[in-house]
Amino acid sequence: MIRPLLWLSLIAACVSPVLSQEASPEKRAQKLHALSFGEQCHSEGGYRPDDPIESWTFDYMPSWSEGSEEDKADVTLVRIFCSSGAYNETHAYYLLREYEGMTVVGFAEPAFDVKYENDNFDGAVEAITTVGMSATGLLVNSLFDPETLSIDSFSKWRGLGDASSSGQWMFRDGAFVLVRYAVDASYDGEINPEVLVDYLDQAGP
Repeated sequence: MIRPLLWLSLIAACVSPVLSQEASPEKRAQKLHALSFGEQCHSEGGYRPDDPIESWTFDYMPSWSEGSEEDKADVTLVRIFCSSGAYNETHAYYLLREYEGMTVVGFAEPAFDVKYENDNFDGAVEAITTVGMSATGLLVNSLFDPETLSIDSFSKWRGLGDASSSGQWMFRDGAFVLVRYAVDASYDGEINPEVLVDYLDQAGP
């Protein structure tokens, strides 16, 4: 015989996953966001947008499919505000897919080294060298374009915006792929980025 209290616990254990699956994509993303970036993202005493959470639902044709309408897969992209400073704000992105569930979107980006004349940040940039690849879960000043299914970011290194790093990630075959990345490392008052990664011509939907 199952004791009443134990019986209630078993019911709760069985129902909780169901309720979790029925929750909206935004609610599910919020829970994952708290676990992933809860200590890093904050809004106390600072700017907070009127719409801190945005979402878009679209479909795509997986590369393994035979091209029929039944093969199309639906996904929901959720963007959640993280934090802001004087001239930058950050967001995290989450993807809800049928088989993977809700996941954090990781964005590939090049790791680079900047050599300045006389090792002075105010000096001319002598070289920008890509030294590897890394990934981030937060993008700066980012926007999602539902028409092209791409995300662009523009991170200002100072308020003037003459020194910066920018990237573009395109949704391809179920994931966001880095297709372009540029760095403007010179604090010269001009916008003159150097492209480190450029696969834009090869990038399809």
